[in-house]
Amino acid sequence: MLDRKWTMYILHHSHTDIGYTDLQERIIYTHVDYIKSAVNTIKEGYKNGTIDKDFKWNCETYYCVERFLEEATEQEKNDFYDVVKSNNIGLSATYLNFNDLVDKEVLNKRTKEMVDIFGEQGIDVKVAMNADVNGISLGTFDVLLDNNIEFLFTNIHTHHGMYPLYQNQKPYYWENKDGKRLLVFSGEHYNLGNALGIIYNKNINFMTENYFGTTQPQNHIDALKHNIDNYLEQCADNGYDYNFIPACVSGVFSDNAPPNTDIIRTIKEFNDVYGDEIELQMVTVQEFYDKIKDQVKDAPVYTGDLTDWWANGVGSTPYAVKHYKEAQRMYHLCKRLDRDGNISNEKLVREAEDNMLLFAEHTWGHSSTITNPYDTMVQNLDIRNISYASKAHEASAKDLNRITHKKGDKLRYYDLSGKIKAINPSNRRCKNVVEFYIEVWKYQGVKVICESTGEEMKAQMSSHPRGVLISFVDTFEANEEKVYSYEEVLKKEIVNTRVAYVGAERVKDIVNDYDTTNYKLPYGIENDYFKISYEIGKGVTSFYNKVDKVEMLKEGDSAFFTPIYEKTPVKTDVYEERRLLGRNIRGLHAEKYIGKLVDIKIIDNGEIFTTVELIYELEGTYFSSVVIKLYNTLPKLEFKYKIAKTLSTDIESVYLPLTLDNLNATKYIDKSDAVMRPGIDQVPGTCMEYYLVDNGLIYESDKNTILIQTKDTPLIYMGELKHHPIVLCDNKEENNKRDVYSWIMNNTWETNFKMDLSGITEYCYTLDLVETTNARESFNRMKDESFGVITFMIND
Repeated sequence: MLDRKWTMYILHHSHTDIGYTDLQERIIYTHVDYIKSAVNTIKEGYKNGTIDKDFKWNCETYYCVERFLEEATEQEKNDFYDVVKSNNIGLSATYLNFNDLVDKEVLNKRTKEMVDIFGEQGIDVKVAMNADVNGISLGTFDVLLDNNIEFLFTNIHTHHGMYPLYQNQKPYYWENKDGKRLLVFSGEHYNLGNALGIIYNKNINFMTENYFGTTQPQNHIDALKHNIDNYLEQCADNGYDYNFIPACVSGVFSDNAPPNTDIIRTIKEFNDVYGDEIELQMVTVQEFYDKIKDQVKDAPVYTGDLTDWWANGVGSTPYAVKHYKEAQRMYHLCKRLDRDGNISNEKLVREAEDNMLLFAEHTWGHSSTITNPYDTMVQNLDIRNISYASKAHEASAKDLNRITHKKGDKLRYYDLSGKIKAINPSNRRCKNVVEFYIEVWKYQGVKVICESTGEEMKAQMSSHPRGVLISFVDTFEANEEKVYSYEEVLKKEIVNTRVAYVGAERVKDIVNDYDTTNYKLPYGIENDYFKISYEIGKGVTSFYNKVDKVEMLKEGDSAFFTPIYEKTPVKTDVYEERRLLGRNIRGLHAEKYIGKLVDIKIIDNGEIFTTVELIYELEGTYFSSVVIKLYNTLPKLEFKYKIAKTLSTDIESVYLPLTLDNLNATKYIDKSDAVMRPGIDQVPGTCMEYYLVDNGLIYESDKNTILIQTKDTPLIYMGELKHHPIVLCDNKEENNKRDVYSWIMNNTWETNFKMDLSGITEYCYTLDLVETTNARESFNRMKDESFGVITFMIND
């Protein structure tokens, strides 16, 4: 028996998946129709005085409302605004249900648009809701606060994930670094109402069986009462001490479900019989907030990231994610180069933003992606999702062409002599590499002169897919533009036959004082800042930090520059094996393979940089190598992992270790432009296994800071590479000391994330050693350096 009268608030909505159940365009169009149907139902209810006037519908995401407003007539818009004002339709400031790839600047822009549009209609948007998704980054949290959102209602689905704070149906205040707070109600699964039986189910669904067993009364209303009693008793037994509880419900037990007026009829019938014990109230999210905010004002306060358990899904499409990350950088580069917005094409900017937002939406693919990979619908959804990244890339590339052309780009690459312009898009003074290429088959040598100083630059030529790449180093003021002239010169290397450093076969393998570099290259490379040693059969044997005088290479699984392949063989079937993982990303019988160094290639050795390629033999790949470019005069190196991945139905992951040893440093990452210490700066009870980052990883110590930019691979894994009991975040300092890996790709999910990881590409990284500064400033620097120096040929 229940010891108090309860109110159960029923929030009717459709969980928005742009994909999963059908082709993306059909889902979008259907959601527009849902809004029209809900508006018409409510208007008819008021007109005819029927119970439909009490019907409530919540628009879970603003994206669907935005599409509706684009298509609606003026009368339809006015009707919509009317039913929002009458509290029959609820709004949410959630643009879409995102993963952490979402761009904070773009999301903030679109959220502000929403608030302003409805503000003009006299409607204050103060609430947001999330369904399904397992996390919301600190940066997205700031977007809500910056747009004066006061309340967030979350409904996390614990499939390969978990709600925070070790318990759901829990209110708390989420506080940011500036002391601003958002009230959060961490609710149950977004189909709790369906599992309870608010919508009559002829057949008991899996959630109802999980929650309430298989024995049910035959009468619909009695079964609903039976289930609600059981649920409320469970909540009370677990310390829930409020007299209200929320339950979300969909029109049918499915994602992208329609409005269903049976709900308001069931509520009336239930209240007529059992309303003295438990009253069901159909409400909007705003009404729910208004009804509970005073009752939960003493809720606990938490800070930190609400880390996303579903972040690993993006690793199933590593080639598209790489494309998206470049599109995102190009979008922001356009903003840097055209700070006043006088050159950019607004249509292209909007197109890039729209597609960036759609690609960062959490759904990714069809629900049967793993079980029916051959299906046409599965293929169509995958291609369409990839197209969002590509269309964002295309729009930003078009805009960048317009901007650089306006700044002097002659759109030619063939002149053997001429001028180039180099632009530093960074907001800080920097010393950086300048590169440009000439489309020419052969080029003897080059002379580069800085026109403003008359200085001849030390330059190095190397190969380029379309000719010759020319590289040199220069110092730039913030946002500075420089012009350089270049011309071909005859340079011929003459062997000094009187000095013992090279033989007649042109092999430089003799220890000598004349050429002190070449004979060392098969065994290692170094500059004034780093020394890297390697040996065939043993792999990388040392990564020495010459500035801090410390060996940074950690032995074992986490040896830097050494790729790792992991697989869990399928013993049951592709679905069941993945389901059984739970919150692990590998099975108990997982197999791990460490790359074996089998060859070393010296690619370049010049005045600006040295490049070597370490070729590995690695299970699960047709080809695997790490290319390291070490700059002679900069505390910087670039490295990239080249992979030809084979196809397998096993559960797979590919990693590149990013662990640096002996630094006594604190690790930081950036998520949606917010900085955090993984394992520490998180809401308690959240995921510590992996993170989706914006730019990369920082090791901050008392002496110096090392910045590792993960340009193409935003997913990082922390901890041991083995199956283990999952520890939820307890904010202990030791959590920050775990080994860290770039988690390049995986196919761990059994539903909407791809199984096929096969393909050929390269994943690029940079590592910089800088004087110690605070983490926020370090990430700003990393972001600045991600753009590099922009160069193009100009007219003489």
